Amino acid sequence: MRTSRKRLVAVITGAIVLGTLAVPATAAGAAARRAKLPKCALSALDKADKPVEIEFWTATNAANSDALDRITAQFNSSQSDVAVTIINQTTYDDALNKYIAGLGTGDLPDVVMIEDTGLQQMIDTQSILPAAACVKADDYDLSSHIERVVNYYTVDGTLYPMPFNVSNPVFLYNKLAFEEAGLDPDAPPETLDEIKEAAQTIVDAGITNSGFSLKLDPWYLEQFLAKAGEPYVNNGNGRDSRATEAEFDVKAGVEIFTWMQDMVDSDLAVTNAPDNFDNLFAIGEDNAAMTIDTSASLGSILAVLGGGQYPNVEIGVAPMPGPEGKGGVLVGGAALYISNKSSSAEQAAAWEYLKFLNTPDVQADWAASTGYIPIVEGATETQIIQDLWTELPFFKVAYDQLLSGAENEATAGPVIGDYQGVRDSVLEGFESLLTQGTKPKTALKNAKADADSKIQEYNSRVGA
Repeated sequence: MRTSRKRLVAVITGAIVLGTLAVPATAAGAAARRAKLPKCALSALDKADKPVEIEFWTATNAANSDALDRITAQFNSSQSDVAVTIINQTTYDDALNKYIAGLGTGDLPDVVMIEDTGLQQMIDTQSILPAAACVKADDYDLSSHIERVVNYYTVDGTLYPMPFNVSNPVFLYNKLAFEEAGLDPDAPPETLDEIKEAAQTIVDAGITNSGFSLKLDPWYLEQFLAKAGEPYVNNGNGRDSRATEAEFDVKAGVEIFTWMQDMVDSDLAVTNAPDNFDNLFAIGEDNAAMTIDTSASLGSILAVLGGGQYPNVEIGVAPMPGPEGKGGVLVGGAALYISNKSSSAEQAAAWEYLKFLNTPDVQADWAASTGYIPIVEGATETQIIQDLWTELPFFKVAYDQLLSGAENEATAGPVIGDYQGVRDSVLEGFESLLTQGTKPKTALKNAKADADSKIQEYNSRVGA
């Protein structure tokens, strides 16, 4: 969970109500979903003085920042029409917070990296040039992109941001601990029950203090439900029409909450905060043998656990286990939005840069350097990816997992205005469940009621 985003709903909806976005409050939400595609004036770049300078706000850290800086320097040196300056906001929260604040001050970038969960909020700002406008103007072929990724960022037939850094959750485990406990290190758990069984075996053998390091992150519930094939919110997961209430209080939701409580109460899981690498250090320090984290951190994970500091660890990576069902993991990571407050020349320049980031060679370089998955055809055929997947095959896990998952209402991914408010409600449910002993059904029911209130309050404020 990223709690600093709590302030965003008030800021963004306040801006709409006060007229900052020049959209009547009573029409803002509906207009955002039915907006006519604006013009992307690509010819403006040809007419402008060169180079056209654009500002890109990112939200990366560690190995990911280094890779993006290097790739951007490569773009800048490869041509003389566009010059990109990166300003790293460090976290997704900070990038979104600063962007929303900039709607009132005018301090906005030409391109901004926003987490996948910010899709509806960014649409509601009425401040972005949809990528679809430039796709149309440039006759750009999106068929080379992974369809599920394009579909995730498409609402009411309009692709709003340009996809770039795509990830999903993977299962991480200590192969050496599995071997020592007599478990097959090449057959990791595939279900929640199998995680519990492996944890019990490892703990009983005295290998680690607990079996599983559980991040108290609402993201778990979203991903587990998607694996079960269950939508997170109503109205087609917010895609047929705007979401008005949560739908996670279903049988699969109860199963997930029950499993979490049972793991903690049985001392088979240790809980960790979601905003750090404590779950990884738990593996290195023999406090756990398994966890779940984003594939985007594989580069950092290798640095933390594979750099020789923890000789007791040989990291294994596998698809994320979950409840049984006809689903799959959600598209995670972030995407890149072009500001409609920028000049036509700056927008055209931004489009050139975004196209560069989506070329096969760049996607291959980016994936190999970070753990994000290559999202365009041709990237997986490059030598760099072929060599990577041969030497470190677990870098391919997230890619295969995304492509093998079912494509349905649940895996399309939820579109929610106050996404963080919903996550806050779920986190409160987790805390009630794990620290106060609240029964799973009750904790889930309370979380839904609170989430519904936040969704409806947001929708009311934006006039949806």
